[in-house]
Amino acid sequence: MNYQAEITVPVTRKIAFTAIAEDMSIWWTDMSARFLKIGDKAKTDFGGESYWVFEAITLHEYKLVELRCCEANHIHEGMSSDIKEEWLDTVLSFAIEPAYEGTSITLTHNGLNRDLLCYDICRAGWDHYFCKELKTYLTNKGKQS
Repeated sequence: MNYQAEITVPVTRKIAFTAIAEDMSIWWTDMSARFLKIGDKAKTDFGGESYWVFEAITLHEYKLVELRCCEANHIHEGMSSDIKEEWLDTVLSFAIEPAYEGTSITLTHNGLNRDLLCYDICRAGWDHYFCKELKTYLTNKGKQS
């Protein structure tokens, strides 16, 4: 089973879409670019040797953002080097739907499952960045509107 989590935030689908496609550097990690059109690529920067490069494969305005990992270099102290390319060809899928008093965002990381050596640390990472950081960022944006 793939990693999946859902948050509900008090903003429009447009604001949620923009936060995912353009503002990942604010709530996830520094990104080398934004996802403005299909084929756009961006590299993560967590400040160490680890990085992933993602390519936009779906940008369905205000409804769906899908990013395929096209390059992976995951290095984590104390973990096997076998995790290095575990994210390669996995897909981040952010489904954006209207919800009572806001917007629901479901992240499915297709390919991130219990068979991967990095599953526990990656699940914890998404729980932090998606469930906490993105939710806080968008909740604060909702208060500004």
